[in-house]
Amino acid sequence: MKTCIKNINGVNRILVDGKPIDSLTFKSFRPTLNNVGDFYKAGVRIFHVFCSGLKSGIKMPYSLYGETWFGDNDYRFENFDKQMEMFLTAAPDAYFFINLHVDVRQWWLDENPDNADSFTHLSQIAGNEKWRNDTKNYIKAFIQYAESKYGDKIIGYWLLGGHTTEWFSVKDREESHPVKLKEFRKYMGDEKIEIPSEEERMKPNNQIFLEPESDETVIKYRRFSNELIADLVLDYCKTAKEQLDFSKLVGVFFGYIMELGSCIWQWGHMELDRINTSPYIDMLATPTSYQFRNYDDGSAYMLLTESIKNNGKIYFASFDNLTFLTPSALSNPRRLCNDPETTVAFKSLVEDFGRKDLLNTREKTIHGMRREMMSRLYRQGGTWWFDMLEGWYYDDGLMAEVKHLLECSESVVDKVCSSDAQICIFVGSEPLYYVNPKSNIHEYTVTRQRGDLSRIGAPYDLYSLAEMENIDKNKYKLFIFLNAFSLNESQRNYINRTLKGEGRSLFFVGAADYINATDKDIGRTSAITEMNCRILEKDEAKIRGLDTSYGYDSPKNPTFYVEEGSAKVLGRFSDSRKCGLAVKEKEDYKIFYSSLGSIPHSVFREIAKMAGVHIYCENGVFTYVNSTFAGVYNTGAEETVITLKKDGEYKELFSGKIYKTENKKITLPTGESPAQMLVLE
Repeated sequence: MKTCIKNINGVNRILVDGKPIDSLTFKSFRPTLNNVGDFYKAGVRIFHVFCSGLKSGIKMPYSLYGETWFGDNDYRFENFDKQMEMFLTAAPDAYFFINLHVDVRQWWLDENPDNADSFTHLSQIAGNEKWRNDTKNYIKAFIQYAESKYGDKIIGYWLLGGHTTEWFSVKDREESHPVKLKEFRKYMGDEKIEIPSEEERMKPNNQIFLEPESDETVIKYRRFSNELIADLVLDYCKTAKEQLDFSKLVGVFFGYIMELGSCIWQWGHMELDRINTSPYIDMLATPTSYQFRNYDDGSAYMLLTESIKNNGKIYFASFDNLTFLTPSALSNPRRLCNDPETTVAFKSLVEDFGRKDLLNTREKTIHGMRREMMSRLYRQGGTWWFDMLEGWYYDDGLMAEVKHLLECSESVVDKVCSSDAQICIFVGSEPLYYVNPKSNIHEYTVTRQRGDLSRIGAPYDLYSLAEMENIDKNKYKLFIFLNAFSLNESQRNYINRTLKGEGRSLFFVGAADYINATDKDIGRTSAITEMNCRILEKDEAKIRGLDTSYGYDSPKNPTFYVEEGSAKVLGRFSDSRKCGLAVKEKEDYKIFYSSLGSIPHSVFREIAKMAGVHIYCENGVFTYVNSTFAGVYNTGAEETVITLKKDGEYKELFSGKIYKTENKKITLPTGESPAQMLVLE
């Protein structure tokens, strides 16, 4: 069997021996004949088989089937066979993703006691060549066995490691370790250099940037730490791809730049561009965003979705949201194994369930499932329903909805479906190396912005800043630079010579092009924005403009303003009344600038209108639009008027109801379902 990814009708799809299959899948830490069988009967044809002999961070075994790696070159696959036997009994005609847990085992740590645990302190062991080689031998042995026995059923492998198996280095908190120090000295070419202390690494909360000269070692250390983890992931994926002779898919959890806030520096996901462009990785996955899971939220991705698609890969969103059955399901001791730490953790989870506006009824769970299906069809990725500890879907109504959603997906799977976005958003990982994590500037300018961006009323594409020169610029009317604090010469030239022109608009947020490896220069900010930017003598946290107020919880340094007369004022700082939001209108392009992030959707919408972007919805509902679909998620009382680009009859995907436009407008009623998605008939 050979599997690959191919773009068909604008969608990156999985092909098995040349035939496309739908990327709606099922996963569980407690797979049984019951839950696997239920999803198989509903129509799911791809299942995840989780192979692990380790415990999670709350001391719960990831799998009850047990270990396959017992010692040095001691591989025993009976437990894997037992699990495969169960899956094949419950889902005889299905395909499988093998989820292979490659973290260090306790026996290995016992034999090599001077090493850290990769599950909790990944960066402190990532440079150990013996561990790497031993793990690669395990990967090769496992794949060889699995392919020899189940090769006609397995379509790919997910390599799992680090904290929560998502390649996080959580508990080391950037601290030193003999193994890591040795590698850092080699990296720096200095046998006497030390890893910077916490005091050196962490600056005052109000300070946005590090100092390029005095903090040079801190910057290089963070780069080294993140490169070390990326090197490890790529090494393991290369091993798997070569063992498979490039005939199957390989994936990892990685690249959470849209989700991780002040922890992204130490957790190890900064080198996402290397992962996104690697020939050894075909699939990337994250859970759906934890920040936007309430019933009234619109969901969000953690990844730069279009960058992944642009590199010929497919991304999966794990729908591991709690369902209304989760509290009762967690009372089963078999699923939790009755470890005290596990019990306490899940008791807290259930208490949160009661406090928050989550999917805590059958109706809300179904609406949440439809919301995630809209998000998936909008971004054209894959997903899996994650019955984490079994019992979260043991309900006829939920399983009927799974079947319904599979049928909805099947009904549109062959339609031409490409991005309809006229807004392109760039987010960079390279600029973050110069940022002080404690400033929270990444939250203000990136992670928290996702909710408002989804409520503009127009679709947008998410790209890495590093890929700016490799996209089709002619598709877009508005380019938003959320954190372009550092630009290289090539990027700067591309913006000035190529993007500026032909009626396009550019929107820079914060200290654009301000810092690099050698200096900080507000002159570069003035040049890229074509406005006279200056630094406020007294930092401020709020801008008032375009009928709203926005900004930060507290002032940050430096805070820029725009001199009067160099641009049209759209908003002013609340105290000094200096310009903090502006537009520069040139003959054939516009430049917008906001000194602060945390920009409301109403401001983004007004700027999008000025840029000539088509607005589908004006009332701030969550919008999901591409060339085939136009969807909204609206839990409010106000009806939604959606303005389409074409007149005609549209079918609402979930209800089957037919709507006909009047002057390209359709009014979607409230009360039936907050999730509604129109398809042109």
